[in-house]
Amino acid sequence: MFRNFRRCLFQNNYTQYFISKQTFLTNEYKCFEAWNLQTSSPLLTKVNLHDFYNILDQNYSSKGVISAIDVDVFANAVKDPVYLDELKDLLHKLRLSAETGNTLESTNHATIRNFIEFGNLHDLVQILKEPLNFGLFLDFYTANILLDKLITSENYELGANVASLIMLQEDFSNEITNTLSQYACYKYLSEHKVSLEEQPPQEEKNTKKDEIKIRVKFLRNPYFDDHFDITDLQILSGKTLAWISRSSNDNVNCNLQLIGWLFYKKYDEMLSLCEKLVATKTFKVYTELIDFIKGQSEHAEEDVKKYFAKSIEILSKAPFADIKLEESIKIAIENAINKIQNKDISDQKELFKSWEIIRQKKLEEQSKRLDRTKRMKYIEQKQKELQVEEQKLWFFENEEDIDLQIEEKEQLEDNTKSKKSTQQKSDEDYVPPEILPKKK
Repeated sequence: MFRNFRRCLFQNNYTQYFISKQTFLTNEYKCFEAWNLQTSSPLLTKVNLHDFYNILDQNYSSKGVISAIDVDVFANAVKDPVYLDELKDLLHKLRLSAETGNTLESTNHATIRNFIEFGNLHDLVQILKEPLNFGLFLDFYTANILLDKLITSENYELGANVASLIMLQEDFSNEITNTLSQYACYKYLSEHKVSLEEQPPQEEKNTKKDEIKIRVKFLRNPYFDDHFDITDLQILSGKTLAWISRSSNDNVNCNLQLIGWLFYKKYDEMLSLCEKLVATKTFKVYTELIDFIKGQSEHAEEDVKKYFAKSIEILSKAPFADIKLEESIKIAIENAINKIQNKDISDQKELFKSWEIIRQKKLEEQSKRLDRTKRMKYIEQKQKELQVEEQKLWFFENEEDIDLQIEEKEQLEDNTKSKKSTQQKSDEDYVPPEILPKKK
């Protein structure tokens, strides 16, 4: 009886363990088979990552040189999470070198896939947020896979960070990327609550009377570009919603665009868009939009509340939608996937094949270049050896010329010695001036 109970308990736990949350993207979209096929090529399987990293690290430390194709081979050959730190280090070194302009697209794709596969999502997002240090950028396919992973795990904060990176790249040509980004930002804004740690600290009154002034060479004029300089994730999420939602004029995108302008704190844009949409007579308001405006109005300053009151007044004239906004976004995601999924899958498979050809070509070019440099060094060494042999063989015929060269060298040495001696004598003979007291 007890054995049967244990078996039932194990089976229940087993089934619960494998119940996964629903994802938007299918396994076919992620192209695991095609990706594993190109990473299991004989070129990559022969690489010993430990020794290969040591060679690249020593070469960079001694010569300050690193090759983009070598980093690409390392990134595509990673099969163990142990080497993710080494991969991160190589990306940083490549970014600091002159070879950073030759970074291959497959390097970025392989790095992002590796971090996603081994579950290092937080580290991956931090690397993506530092393009100056690592030079890692998302393409549409890795962005979609990463966003789907973060949304499935309900990590909407990291999802909003990824969506904001897509917004900063200003390429909104992939509908799946757009809708997943909208969903991540919407969920983050709807569920995020400002904690005490995130609240801006109150400025302490300066009770000190003494002022300390420091001389500086120059002062840099303060400049805020309102794009790359934005650090507040709520404002970034708002701008992401506002910019991505401009790509379409359907009801869902219009409501999301208004939410975006609200959190982006562009209240003039929000108010003018409200007037424009209500005038179309086809616009429907989602109750979530009204709730967002009311929620922001509670903590807003007095000069801003007039925008919120006016917006609510205008939106109340439009009919309300009979479905939740979140459900509408999910429907938009499914429609986008059904529309372009097959195209994205075929494009990925073609990319994997082309990357394999490019990698082989780059390696052949590098090997030829290294052989050429070796031959040049060998020729230079041979020339020096021949010059020495020539001096030995023709010594008696060129004896006078050699003597003249020796005399010139001795004269140069004598001149340098005489200059040093005169400097020492002048220092010894130097008498400091006598300083007399001032006359009263």
